[in-house]
Amino acid sequence: MVLLGILLWAGGSTPIFGQTIRVQGRVLSAADNQGLPSVNILVKGTGQGTTTDLNGNYALEVPSQSSTLVFSFIGYVSQEVTAGNRNIINITLAENPRSLDEVVVVGYGTVRKSDLTGSVTSLKANELTRGANANLQQALIGRSPGVQIYQKSGEPGAAMSIQIRGITSITGNNDPLYVVDGLPVNDGTAVGSSSPAGTTSNPNNRNPLNSLNPSDIESIEILKDASATAIYGSRGANGVVLITTKRGKEGRLRVEYNGTYGVQQVARTQQYMTGDQYTTVINEIIDLGKLTTPKVTAPNANTDWQSLLLRDAPIQSHDLSFSGAGGNTRYFISAGYFNQDGIILKSGTTRYNARVNVENSVASKYSVGLSLNTSYTRDKYNSTGIGLNDNASALYMAQNYDPTAPPYNADGTFYRSPLMAPMDNPLAVINGQYGMGDTYRTFGNLYAEYFLVPSLSVKGRVGVDLNDNQRFFWIDPSTLTGLSYNGFADVRDGKRGYYLTEATMNFNKTFGENHRITAVAGTTYERYTSSVLIANSRSFALPDLTFDALGTGDNTLNGVGSGRQENILVSYLGRVNYSFKGKYLLTASLRADGSARFGPNKRFGYFPSAALAWRIHDEDFLKNLPWLSELKLRASYGATGNQPTGNYLYFSTFSAGRQAIFNGNRSSSLQPSRSANPDLQWESAEQVDAGLDFGFFNARLTGSLDYYNRKTSNLLYDIPQPVSTGFGSRVENVGSMQNSGLELALKAIVLDQNGLRIDVGGNLTTLKNKVLTLGNVTQSIGTAAGNINQISILKPGESIGAFYGYIVDGVWQTGDDLSQGQTGVRPGDLKYRDIDGNKIINASDRVIIGQSLPKFFYGFNSSISWKGLVAEIFFEGSQGASMLNSSLVDSYYPVDYRRNKLAEPYLNRWTPTNPTNEYPSFLPNDVQGQRQVNTKTVEDASYLRLQSIRLSYKIPVPQNRYLGGAFVFVNGQNLYTFTRYSGVDPAANALGSNIVRVDYNTYPLTRTLTAGVNLQF
Repeated sequence: MVLLGILLWAGGSTPIFGQTIRVQGRVLSAADNQGLPSVNILVKGTGQGTTTDLNGNYALEVPSQSSTLVFSFIGYVSQEVTAGNRNIINITLAENPRSLDEVVVVGYGTVRKSDLTGSVTSLKANELTRGANANLQQALIGRSPGVQIYQKSGEPGAAMSIQIRGITSITGNNDPLYVVDGLPVNDGTAVGSSSPAGTTSNPNNRNPLNSLNPSDIESIEILKDASATAIYGSRGANGVVLITTKRGKEGRLRVEYNGTYGVQQVARTQQYMTGDQYTTVINEIIDLGKLTTPKVTAPNANTDWQSLLLRDAPIQSHDLSFSGAGGNTRYFISAGYFNQDGIILKSGTTRYNARVNVENSVASKYSVGLSLNTSYTRDKYNSTGIGLNDNASALYMAQNYDPTAPPYNADGTFYRSPLMAPMDNPLAVINGQYGMGDTYRTFGNLYAEYFLVPSLSVKGRVGVDLNDNQRFFWIDPSTLTGLSYNGFADVRDGKRGYYLTEATMNFNKTFGENHRITAVAGTTYERYTSSVLIANSRSFALPDLTFDALGTGDNTLNGVGSGRQENILVSYLGRVNYSFKGKYLLTASLRADGSARFGPNKRFGYFPSAALAWRIHDEDFLKNLPWLSELKLRASYGATGNQPTGNYLYFSTFSAGRQAIFNGNRSSSLQPSRSANPDLQWESAEQVDAGLDFGFFNARLTGSLDYYNRKTSNLLYDIPQPVSTGFGSRVENVGSMQNSGLELALKAIVLDQNGLRIDVGGNLTTLKNKVLTLGNVTQSIGTAAGNINQISILKPGESIGAFYGYIVDGVWQTGDDLSQGQTGVRPGDLKYRDIDGNKIINASDRVIIGQSLPKFFYGFNSSISWKGLVAEIFFEGSQGASMLNSSLVDSYYPVDYRRNKLAEPYLNRWTPTNPTNEYPSFLPNDVQGQRQVNTKTVEDASYLRLQSIRLSYKIPVPQNRYLGGAFVFVNGQNLYTFTRYSGVDPAANALGSNIVRVDYNTYPLTRTLTAGVNLQF
């Protein structure tokens, strides 16, 4: 109430003497004749003034006809105009190349870029990676310092990894908060995958942002430091991505069509032995090891199982939009279609979407608008997973299956090698074990703003995000697993709802010529709901009906499950920006969040921040330097939070227990499943940031340099409990972790004359992560994939996601002193480093051998334009991260040595006549055991990727009534990757996690070539 009183007093404190005159009009940009928002209009010599609305309109009461109006906007030349006897004054401002600037979106408002005090990356639509993108994250890869994005899987529509300044949480959410047109996006998965016994579970869920069409995006702001993100409180620890969609522009109806069509090819596959190579190698291993198993003597089909699953796949998109503005109303309406077939059979995604943005406004009076997006997505899933045999994937089977075996029997049925059991024929699995998903999603918000006085307004917003997802799964009796079930079907229906009610008060006023205050204060009420219904059946009378007729299965074997949850978030927020002489800037914010995810003891969290900035180049001793365009120093400190991903963690929960028998009757029971912790609280991230923004030579060279240091405390972690408690572990706030590093961004106009322009840009980010404490836990070893266990270690002083395994010093040779090794070691066995010197290789000999997080990552782009022809090239890369390659694990430590293996190590393996120190003999029964995580299987995953090349041409179109512009283009994405990593892709991660990186038979990434056209009417 005190803040409200101050704002109301300030808004009405300016005296007006004599007869006032009402002046109104519009401020346009000379560059494109479009309205300029947030232009500052001041009555000279007074504190009276206003700003333009989003369309450049304004209205203002001036004291007299002799009053002088000053129109100023950063990046444009200011103008002074005497009011006279005019009631309408329209102004056109010319760009000032020395201080060209723009308005950027921040939390709950906008600000001029020059007035930013926090670390924010602002990207317009033309600065994103354009091409056939299923979601906006693909367009953001490598474009912003401090932001690492990689595609964990090549599966169409699969979720991606995006980390802003590193990992924040061990068990909580590490993804940023996405806000679309002021509405936070509910990014939880509505329904998970089915995983009955003997089948696969796909850990890479679909991307929740697939429902947003990248072609509808106008700009993206990435908030990185606490000063920028603290206004979002408990959801700001991982950074915030603000997405602004397109709005109509002044003028007649504008119709635009974008269409692309292209083809996807497998970017890279691993080479396994051919049938001939397999026959030779397996028989030689049998001879060398004097094994009793029979040799390979059957007819050799030389089957390339991977090629039977892979294909060239089409990809296409079509977008149509209608936009314009007239009077006080502007609008943007779009419809889109996107279709991507997967390069593996039985996979793909198709999306239909529509968007409506409408706004009606009168400057300094009111604005009301609607932003609405709706979409339908059909996903096709093949079997993809991290298990073994039929609980893995068809690709896993294709890599391991006997290459001498034919795909089919003479009668057309699938051939099954007796030596490969229980692993099935890959073609049988790809055609008989599959899924399908339908997602219906609608999100948007309705907002209204009313100006009490020109400098003070109240704004209300209501929003909704409704996600309805059905997922269907089928295992056909033509597969080995399906035969044991006589057909298995699983149907799931999940719903997620998000409801927002928001009220804010906004203040924007200039006092005199030196003081400017903008402020926002408000409250939000957010409600999250989710529900799921699961039903499955087996033993079908007519399997042809698959999952469309669960009732035709054996009803005595039916399964059913359901769940329903709700969470409430209540918040109070405020922020003040103060500018003195436009040179000294201060920002302070505070948010209080109360969440139902925590117990009554710790329900509220408080997240403050403060930032200072000094525009040094405006000082008298620098502002006349012709070569200096900008020099601004920034510093900030603040606290943000992170919520757990699950609900009800603070109290005891119960799950279904075993059935009990009383008087001969079966009775259901419940059993405790979680220990209560009423003191559970927020994970809190405190961050310090210091930055320097600079520009030289009339802004031909611009950039920024930032140092960040973020410490996350009260980490949520499962702590082991004594057996006497009845629980194995309890979620507690026990740990802390630190991320620090540097960010550098540069842009340069190398040449701009005679119609030829060359631009270059790049960014580089260093990252150092360190676990500080884990409470009373000294270390935690865990993570599993398939039959690989204890992959990583969590230990104070080390990076999160550190690989924990054995150092391999080569191969034991015939002339070595074998008595120095473990008893029974043979020439040709791997030589593990004996850390404790006891001549036994065991768990005590493990050390940290790599980390999942990179030491630095970067991006580089360049464009050349000349007479309507534009060529763009973009690289991105990462250095210092490691990856566990499961294909190497399968080759070094096979489940069965008769399965196929990677060609390179087996064709160059150790033999008495080839005493290599690189690869072992691969003889089974090594007395040292299966030490799967070691310096042979954990590889350097550094890379440099040619991410995209684009060539476009603006077709000269004679002026006419119908066609306003035409562009044609060709585009290539993921064209080549320079790396020493031997797996499918050095940026993959089959676990679906951002912490530990494992390439477990990853769905291959694609090289995509597209061509398209843009038509404007």
